[in-house]
Amino acid sequence: MANPRQRKMNRSGNRVTRRTANKHKKKVVITGNDIIKANWDKKKTLRQNYEKLGLLTSLNGTTGGKEILNTVKPEEAEEPTELKELTEEEIEKLKKTLKPGEGFIQRDDEGNVVRIIVGDRKSHDEILEEEAEKVEAKTDVVRALEEQAANALVVERHQTQFESDWVAQLIAKHGDDYEAMFWDKKLNEYQQTAAQLKKKCQKYLKSRSQQ
Repeated sequence: MANPRQRKMNRSGNRVTRRTANKHKKKVVITGNDIIKANWDKKKTLRQNYEKLGLLTSLNGTTGGKEILNTVKPEEAEEPTELKELTEEEIEKLKKTLKPGEGFIQRDDEGNVVRIIVGDRKSHDEILEEEAEKVEAKTDVVRALEEQAANALVVERHQTQFESDWVAQLIAKHGDDYEAMFWDKKLNEYQQTAAQLKKKCQKYLKSRSQQ
């Protein structure tokens, strides 16, 4: 049964609406790096903020939700070069651009297969030892982050006594043959790569020379 106040409100044609704050709305709190916090725009989405700062939301690239525009006009596109016209030096450069499993078939004027050009498959150690290509920073925020990272205090991790003894056994048995260390199932029971073993051995020898 409605009380007198409710009946009066029901008879009235003017309803009073009040705006109330959404207390359940989650407030976004930016934590972490001070440079990013200072340049973060709370009115923009995460993706928009990352684009403005010059950062990537994902290392895997765009998976959808964004239109990819073709910036090259058809008349400006370069004409494809015939494989048969390439020199040996150019073919070697081409092989380096191919991924494992990709390739080209080189044919003569009659269409006969001359050779198959496939991408060189790099070993795990070659990938680890390969220097990363330097990318020029596009925004002031990225430049500030790079400068901060370059000036950060590097804490060197010292080898434990167990690790030092283990590396000493590897060197005593195999010298500087890191490939043989890799295949030593007894000593290399954790299956560390040749590149990882080389790094540990160099660190061990450096610490021994400083004693």
